[in-house]
Amino acid sequence: MHWTVALGERFDDATFENAFTGFRRLYHVRPARVLCAPDVLTRYAFLFSRSVEDAHGGHALRYDGIPLESAILKPGMIIFEGEVDEEQMGDW
Repeated sequence: MHWTVALGERFDDATFENAFTGFRRLYHVRPARVLCAPDVLTRYAFLFSRSVEDAHGGHALRYDGIPLESAILKPGMIIFEGEVDEEQMGDW
Protein backbone atom coordinates (compact mmCIF):
# COMPACT_ATOMS: atom_id res chain seq x y z
CA MET A 1 0.00 0.00 0.00
CA HIS A 2 1.26 3.49 -0.89
CA TRP A 3 -0.17 6.69 0.53
CA THR A 4 1.18 10.00 -0.76
CA VAL A 5 0.98 13.23 1.22
CA ALA A 6 2.00 16.74 0.22
CA LEU A 7 3.54 18.27 3.35
CA GLY A 8 4.72 21.44 1.64
CA GLU A 9 8.10 23.06 2.00
CA ARG A 10 7.69 24.64 5.45
CA PHE A 11 5.72 21.96 7.32
CA ASP A 12 5.89 21.85 11.11
CA ASP A 13 6.20 18.91 13.48
CA ALA A 14 2.42 18.67 13.96
CA THR A 15 1.87 18.44 10.20
CA PHE A 16 4.36 15.58 9.96
CA GLU A 17 2.81 13.78 12.93
CA ASN A 18 -0.70 14.23 11.48
CA ALA A 19 0.39 12.68 8.18
CA PHE A 20 1.89 9.71 10.04
CA THR A 21 -1.20 9.16 12.17
CA GLY A 22 -3.40 9.67 9.11
CA PHE A 23 -1.90 6.56 7.52
CA ARG A 24 -2.57 4.60 10.71
CA ARG A 25 -6.16 5.86 10.92
CA LEU A 26 -6.84 5.06 7.27
CA TYR A 27 -5.28 1.60 7.08
CA HIS A 28 -5.18 0.48 10.75
CA VAL A 29 -1.50 -0.47 10.50
CA ARG A 30 1.83 1.27 11.03
CA PRO A 31 3.75 2.08 7.87
CA ALA A 32 6.71 -0.17 7.12
CA ARG A 33 8.76 2.72 5.74
CA VAL A 34 8.41 6.34 4.72
CA LEU A 35 9.88 7.67 1.47
CA CYS A 36 10.71 11.37 1.59
CA ALA A 37 11.75 14.05 -0.85
CA PRO A 38 15.24 15.29 0.07
CA ASP A 39 13.88 18.61 1.37
CA VAL A 40 11.47 16.72 3.64
CA LEU A 41 14.37 14.80 5.21
CA THR A 42 16.26 18.02 5.79
CA ARG A 43 13.23 19.70 7.36
CA TYR A 44 12.50 16.60 9.47
CA ALA A 45 16.06 16.62 10.83
CA PHE A 46 15.74 20.31 11.67
CA LEU A 47 12.33 19.95 13.38
CA PHE A 48 13.11 16.87 15.40
CA SER A 49 16.45 18.17 16.72
CA ARG A 50 18.65 16.05 14.53
CA SER A 51 21.73 17.28 12.73
CA VAL A 52 20.78 18.41 9.24
CA GLU A 53 23.83 16.47 8.01
CA ASP A 54 22.15 13.30 9.32
CA ALA A 55 19.40 13.79 6.75
CA HIS A 56 21.69 13.15 3.79
CA GLY A 57 24.81 11.68 5.32
CA GLY A 58 23.76 8.05 5.22
CA HIS A 59 22.57 8.02 8.84
CA ALA A 60 19.33 6.21 9.52
CA LEU A 61 16.52 8.60 10.36
CA ARG A 62 13.46 7.13 12.04
CA TYR A 63 10.12 8.36 13.24
CA ASP A 64 8.43 6.23 15.89
CA GLY A 65 10.80 3.42 14.89
CA ILE A 66 9.86 3.61 11.20
CA PRO A 67 12.73 4.26 8.77
CA LEU A 68 12.66 7.46 6.73
CA GLU A 69 14.35 7.08 3.37
CA SER A 70 15.31 9.59 0.71
CA ALA A 71 13.50 9.20 -2.61
CA ILE A 72 13.20 11.03 -5.88
CA LEU A 73 9.98 12.94 -5.23
CA LYS A 74 8.68 16.43 -5.81
CA PRO A 75 9.67 18.85 -3.03
CA GLY A 76 7.47 18.60 0.03
CA MET A 77 6.20 15.10 -0.81
CA ILE A 78 6.21 12.01 1.37
CA ILE A 79 5.02 8.46 0.68
CA PHE A 80 4.00 6.00 3.37
CA GLU A 81 4.36 2.32 2.49
CA GLY A 82 2.95 -0.63 4.36
CA GLU A 83 1.26 -3.98 4.16
CA VAL A 84 -2.45 -3.93 4.80
CA ASP A 85 -4.18 -7.02 6.13
CA GLU A 86 -7.85 -6.81 5.15
CA GLU A 87 -8.86 -8.70 8.31
CA GLN A 88 -7.11 -6.14 10.51
CA MET A 89 -8.66 -3.20 8.69
CA GLY A 90 -12.01 -3.87 10.33
CA ASP A 91 -15.40 -2.76 9.18
CA TRP A 92 -16.06 0.77 8.19
